[in-house]
Amino acid sequence: MQSQPASAASATFLEDNTAPIVEQLPVGIFRKDAEGRFTFVNARFCELKGMPAERILGRTPAEIGSEEVASWQVIESAVRRPDGTIIGSQGVLLDVARRNQEDDDRLANERELLRALLDNSPDHIYFKDAQSRFIKTSTAQALEFGMATPEGLVGKSDFDVFSEEHARPAFEDEQEIIRTGLPMIGKIERETWIDGRPDTWALTTKMPLRNRAGQIVGTFGITKNISDLKEAERQVAEVNKQLVEASHLAGMARIATNVLHNVGNVLNSVNVSAALILSRARASKAPGLARAVQLMEEHADDLGAFLASDPKGKVLPGYLRQLASALVAEQNDAIKELAALGKNVEHIKEIIAAQQAYAGASRLLEKVQIREVVDDALRINAEALAQRRMVVEKEIAPLPELLLDQGRILQILVNLISNAEQAMEGVTDREPRLTVRVELMAGQRLRICVADNGVGIATQTLSQVFVHGFTTKRTGHGFGLHSAVIAAHEMGGTLTAHSDGPGTGAAFTLELPV
Repeated sequence: MQSQPASAASATFLEDNTAPIVEQLPVGIFRKDAEGRFTFVNARFCELKGMPAERILGRTPAEIGSEEVASWQVIESAVRRPDGTIIGSQGVLLDVARRNQEDDDRLANERELLRALLDNSPDHIYFKDAQSRFIKTSTAQALEFGMATPEGLVGKSDFDVFSEEHARPAFEDEQEIIRTGLPMIGKIERETWIDGRPDTWALTTKMPLRNRAGQIVGTFGITKNISDLKEAERQVAEVNKQLVEASHLAGMARIATNVLHNVGNVLNSVNVSAALILSRARASKAPGLARAVQLMEEHADDLGAFLASDPKGKVLPGYLRQLASALVAEQNDAIKELAALGKNVEHIKEIIAAQQAYAGASRLLEKVQIREVVDDALRINAEALAQRRMVVEKEIAPLPELLLDQGRILQILVNLISNAEQAMEGVTDREPRLTVRVELMAGQRLRICVADNGVGIATQTLSQVFVHGFTTKRTGHGFGLHSAVIAAHEMGGTLTAHSDGPGTGAAFTLELPV
């Protein structure tokens, strides 16, 4: 039994009126008089000594003759009067062996939690030494790397699995982390494999691995496979490209409008799904695991005490359980969204394929008499303009033939004239009027303005009229002006809108370099 003295300042921690409290403590509490006889012991002290209080009180430790145990630890301090005279002592008796066993049990439990996470996480979780060799990995990673168990990867590196094209940059990233201590968060990587399997895409976070002294001894990280997300992004980009091509039909703007009307709602769903998947990948709980593991590594030599007494350590087990569930939920949500996205992409492809037989895309520059293009656009909208009884005014300056993309210009003008005609809906207090002005500006820029005296556009709405999906019409799809502004930009020009407010009409101006 080891006895440790304590300062006199703490000698009065046990007063007579504290007996009900100390009876509930998990440690042995005692008090002695000046002759060393016990004057007070709590129930835990009697339990450790293996005898009732009646055999202890009034006797010295030598007189009670209990067997001393090596795992006991005694902390004892003197009790003094105000003048400094020692009148006795008081202290605690600890069972260190029991405390160590409890710490071992907690440590074993934490190891089981970590192993459960490594065995069940769908993501790659790994720890590496200073030479970027694996020292511990998740089961999912070991299986994908062709190992029967995680132990099979120990001592190996990325060069044993990936091609030089991917392994070398990954190695250099890890060495930079070891050198600087700075983490690498959310890097998107293309993985190329030695065994020739198809390339994969991953979202990777890596952190410095430190020992108890705070020295960097390696790295650890988490890698999430986002190959399905990248493929979905590629398909969405391909669909968008096809939609742009479809909207550039030479003289066939109505066909493009029909295609875009059919795929508009589906494309919105595609964009929403893709954005949701990417947002969830970026907001992944995976970095939380990195922080939790780093915290455990920092307290590797005193993990039991850290988990038992430190505020952060106490909440760590529950956090790890929640994290494991969150990572599995992330995977399930991503799979569900990708399945829905794939169906929508296939639907859009079917719509486009059904319409492609009617026209081919044209991007050729050719000599154009702009008056004829304006007349063609008015002719395409002639029936709707006649039904509306709109007065059409043309103010076209004399211009020579210009080298322009006739198909795109025609598409834009058809959309603008159609919008002007529809802007007269519900207007009964004035004669419907459409004005088309064409002139050549300084700097060799062609300006075409299509104006109406219809319902006008609110100031707060002007900034949205070219946004995909925005429309004020009950039957509109919100793609006409969006595709028109894209076509203008692709020709190096601009398309702008102006209105003084509701009821004042609107004017759309196309400017193009000649």
